[in-house]
Amino acid sequence: MNHRNVRGKILYMAEREGQHLERGREWFSMTVHDDGQRTVRSHCEIELGLVADRTVIRDVTYTVDRNFKPLDGFVRLHSSGKYLGSGWFRVTDELAECENHNVRDGRVSQRLELDNPIPSLGAHALTCDILHLGRFDHGRGESIQPVRGAMLTSLEHDGCSGPLLAPVDFDIEYVGPETIQVPAGSIETDHYRFLLEGTLPQEHPTEDLWCIPEEFIFVKISVGGYMNATFELAELEYEY
Repeated sequence: MNHRNVRGKILYMAEREGQHLERGREWFSMTVHDDGQRTVRSHCEIELGLVADRTVIRDVTYTVDRNFKPLDGFVRLHSSGKYLGSGWFRVTDELAECENHNVRDGRVSQRLELDNPIPSLGAHALTCDILHLGRFDHGRGESIQPVRGAMLTSLEHDGCSGPLLAPVDFDIEYVGPETIQVPAGSIETDHYRFLLEGTLPQEHPTEDLWCIPEEFIFVKISVGGYMNATFELAELEYEY
């Protein structure tokens, strides 16, 4: 077997009343399969007040192909200690579909016919956010590139709805290589930004992201504005 495994933990930190507090955490693993597909598994815990007036527990499994195009996945949500919903999704070049159940709508089936293949999909685990960056084409020589017709499993900033597929457009900016210090150590990264102004129903601050080049493994995300939060890699283990 020639697959590779990576495991890690992310700390969710926020500035509140002059204190730098842990307000959540995420455990993840990534398997790079023999055929180049990547499967991410993430367990996320968001504490009260980090994003909204609720707690969130999210479990995600998400797979992309060797070119980071979305294939399929699963999301399950608890909000403030109660089951909210779960959904399975699958993407082809012609179709995006989701089979969902949640407490508000009951059983829902989505079938969205596509004019063009979707470039990426966000399932709201931070490790999945980083996978959007795998679609950035460094060969084009443009520091800002549009992402059009992407999809999210929720339009809430904390991903606490649905889960149902919703289209979104945004831009990705490549800032450049940068060596940064996080709890897991000093790591050489590529620095990007999500330019999100006007892309979501709720105003979302610009988001800075750092990842391990080519592997697109999470290292750090920083979000300003009302969140004023930093998400940092605390543990990283390779199993090759």
